[in-house]
Amino acid sequence: MENTQKSNFARLIGLWKTTGIIKTEHENLNLVGVDSYEWMLNGQYILHKADVKMGKEKSETFEIIKMDEKNELATMHYFNSNGEDGTMSSKISNGIFEISGDGLKFHGSIDTENTSIVGKWYSKNDKDEWVEFIELNLEKKQIKRL
Repeated sequence: MENTQKSNFARLIGLWKTTGIIKTEHENLNLVGVDSYEWMLNGQYILHKADVKMGKEKSETFEIIKMDEKNELATMHYFNSNGEDGTMSSKISNGIFEISGDGLKFHGSIDTENTSIVGKWYSKNDKDEWVEFIELNLEKKQIKRL
């Protein structure tokens, strides 16, 4: 796990309170839940789990994150409770967190204490334009040690 600790993705490790707003044509919906990031398989990967409510709908996602050899970029394989799955690429550099996939992208920032992530998800519309559809805030939970 020694090499992965040097990865910028180590900044994600922990339990996060997730809030946000989902923007739809007709209304804005609240997003609230929990995200967790943990090392797995001897530090070769990160397991990301999201358990959120989007409006009145519950959504769960599992994601396996694999860093490249330099621990700078990552491939993210996701699977969700709607039966959707896919692959995205990601980068964390100088406090900027970027994710890109097929018709989706995220742009956000991580504070220097690694306790807050603020950003926006965008999707491509019918006119091939990027449209913001989720404002997202993650706040790292403090876990009390025994």
